[in-house]
Amino acid sequence: MLPGQSSSTFLLSDWRWPVSLTFRSGEASPHPCDIADLLTGLVSIPSLSGDECNAVAWLCDRMAKMGYRALIDPAGNAVGTIGTGECEILLLGHIDTVPGDIPVRVEDGILHGRGAVDAKGPLATFVAAGAKARLPPGVQLTVVGAVGEETWGSPGASWLRDHYSRPDAVIIGEPSGWDGVVLGYKGSISLTASVERPLSHSAGPETTAPEHMFAFWARLVGWLTEHNGDREPGFNTLDATLRSFNATGDGLHERAELSATFRLPSGTGSAWVREQTEQLANGVSLDWTFNAEAYRSERTSPLVAPFLSAIRACGAKPRIKVKTGTSDMNVVGPVWGCPIVAYGPGDARFDHTPDEQIELAEVEKAVEVLTMAIERIAATLATEHGETA
Repeated sequence: MLPGQSSSTFLLSDWRWPVSLTFRSGEASPHPCDIADLLTGLVSIPSLSGDECNAVAWLCDRMAKMGYRALIDPAGNAVGTIGTGECEILLLGHIDTVPGDIPVRVEDGILHGRGAVDAKGPLATFVAAGAKARLPPGVQLTVVGAVGEETWGSPGASWLRDHYSRPDAVIIGEPSGWDGVVLGYKGSISLTASVERPLSHSAGPETTAPEHMFAFWARLVGWLTEHNGDREPGFNTLDATLRSFNATGDGLHERAELSATFRLPSGTGSAWVREQTEQLANGVSLDWTFNAEAYRSERTSPLVAPFLSAIRACGAKPRIKVKTGTSDMNVVGPVWGCPIVAYGPGDARFDHTPDEQIELAEVEKAVEVLTMAIERIAATLATEHGETA
């Protein structure tokens, strides 16, 4: 658990933070949660990666009014805790978004706005379900709205990983659909490739810098095709996406540069991918940025059954998924080694799009599912640790 969580109020100065804020927390008569109001309010506050402070402060205030003991940790994450005990369930969402100004509006029961799906919908679901769930003695629940998840290195989750005691169970807040649960995510690394050559006449035989770069990319694509073989495209393939290409010249030299992102399946390490790609360079300079290795939980995880039964109780056939993107599961999972899955309402096809949206009815259904799952997970933890209601 985080230091200072037994206090009824939390000062940022207690965290050696450069400013001081207090959130009145753990109110005797917490305010009821209107999930549509909570989510719409959160989506209405811009929170680009690196500029999340206003949304974080707003969410902490709302959590405090709902009965959470709320604080902002040294990384800038919004943190709210309910219950007390040695057992802890951590609901790890993220509050930052990618760029893109989408007018916030509700039309026909659908909330439009940047972050509605990725991932303020899941985060609001965490806050609402955590406040609603009945926890047995000895179990506490912590909700985190982490900063910087949409950036390389995920600083909010990385700080938690390095400073937070190992929880007993972790649920990552990402869109799975209210009737789905996610077991794993691919890893990712980014590449910037560059080549510089003397400028030559276009009628001459010399290979230009752009041609040299395109040849490298063709070799890379060919190697990936051969490596993947007959594997179905998706979670089990090694993929590279060309993000940009640029060519410049100063009259004496010309330069070509491209950037790409690799998505790594389970069992394929980033070091091996770098080594294989270096063998294809042929004079092209390669600069790498590491993000995360792939991570996947087993279907036998003790968190899976509570979600499956909760989804069935709400009238749907559960879907178990793996995702081709990357999440904070990749950041904390390998270090903490505790049971971990991802859950949240929304259709991930709207992630990062100009028409990001989420159905409010689905969010309400997800709150119902998550509340039941939390209560079942908490009951199991209490029993395993000898606590009784």
